[in-house]
Amino acid sequence: MCEVPSEMTQRRDRLIAKLGDRAGELAEYDGLERALAALVDAGTARLPHNPVPDDVFVERIADALLTGEGAVTVAQLERIQGADLYLACALAAKDARAVEVSEAELMTAVRQSAGRVDSTRAFVDEVSQRVRDRLLVGDGTSPPAITQYRGSGPLGRWVRVVASRIALDIKRADAKHTDDGEDALSQLPAPNDPELEVIWRTCAAEYKAALDQAFAGLSKRDRNLMRQRYLDDLNIDALGRIYRVNPSTAFRWLKQVEQKLAEATRAALMHKLSISESQVHSMERMVVSQLQLSLVRMLRGKPS
Repeated sequence: MCEVPSEMTQRRDRLIAKLGDRAGELAEYDGLERALAALVDAGTARLPHNPVPDDVFVERIADALLTGEGAVTVAQLERIQGADLYLACALAAKDARAVEVSEAELMTAVRQSAGRVDSTRAFVDEVSQRVRDRLLVGDGTSPPAITQYRGSGPLGRWVRVVASRIALDIKRADAKHTDDGEDALSQLPAPNDPELEVIWRTCAAEYKAALDQAFAGLSKRDRNLMRQRYLDDLNIDALGRIYRVNPSTAFRWLKQVEQKLAEATRAALMHKLSISESQVHSMERMVVSQLQLSLVRMLRGKPS
């Protein structure tokens, strides 16, 4: 009768098989089974409901060890942060409890890092949301960044680096928009209609003010949708994953918010300039190509 390998032996064999000819000294390391057991124990202590299967976690450990060059060493294995790597695996699998832990622990570090660049609430909130998207959603062409964490250092420190980079990217983009797009609306050509030409040459500032007023009247969720669509350039599939709804639902929400924003902007502009609805519609067609730029600039300064 064949003896069934123990759980610890199965972990060891799986790791060595994954490492292949780069297993190095780990292939003969007597303490390998105990070391792997300690990593698993650290992970399940962090998330006692055990959301990550043993084989998946061992594979992730192997991937982490293979990120360097040459044969793997015992010292590399000893540097792995078991609890953090396990949490990263669970986040990649979109485990609900892992997401709760991330919000309680990691997002605190994110907000601290963002605050060192700009302590305003609007900026910190924007950086926090972008970090969530980068870590857990991805950008549609690359996987969520949490899959790139290798466990060689604390996860909190790794996330702070991600947050700092995003915060600095936003500041650089803000500076570029200030240089390139401040007067984008006012620089659009006037319409051919003589009456509208007179109105348009004096209404660019009022249009931006009306857009700002309309945005302020949106709900927090609607404002976040606008940020995620216009600032983060997230597609419908990504928005669906964030809100845990079908893409068709996310698309419907987005269109409803855009309609509310357009209607409120139109009403405010009509009241301010005392012009007809048909004239407002004409001007809206004029600015449609520049609306995203205007909206992006406005959103960067808006609180959630």
